[in-house]
Amino acid sequence: MSDNPYASPVATPLDVTVSDEGGSIDGMPFASQNRRLVNFLVDNVMTQIVSSLAGGALGAAYAQSNGGQITQDQATTLQLMGMGLGLLVVLLYFFLMEATMGATVGKLLTSTRVVDAGGGKASVGKLIGRTFARLIPFEPVSFLFGDKTTGWHDSLSGTRVVDIRAGRR
Repeated sequence: MSDNPYASPVATPLDVTVSDEGGSIDGMPFASQNRRLVNFLVDNVMTQIVSSLAGGALGAAYAQSNGGQITQDQATTLQLMGMGLGLLVVLLYFFLMEATMGATVGKLLTSTRVVDAGGGKASVGKLIGRTFARLIPFEPVSFLFGDKTTGWHDSLSGTRVVDIRAGRR
């Protein structure tokens, strides 16, 4: 540390290592491609279930408000509202789960967590960026390229998914 109180702070290097087997942050290895696939599948099932329930409730409320009869135009409107609701459910699912617990249901099952690139808790801004980056077309395919443990929603937001079981050894 410098004696000059006006000196710029000195950044400490992050303990990030990357090898052929993957990488790690502060001794916590990145989640494997297989765990990331399980996370993807479980979370897609969860969002489908929640979206279906929300869509059913929306449809029932809409039909009820129209006396139980829905015209073709109203059905089209209801379908568009359902698609918007489904998108909202997906965004809220990922953001709220990762912001409150650092993990989604899939990550909880595989003992993986979202962290920032330094290994700490991901900020709200990073989680918002991560959530919206999931909307990029063909984003899940990004795991087939590069180090295979980091998708575009990780690299663009400055976050990583780590295996917390292996980090405790």
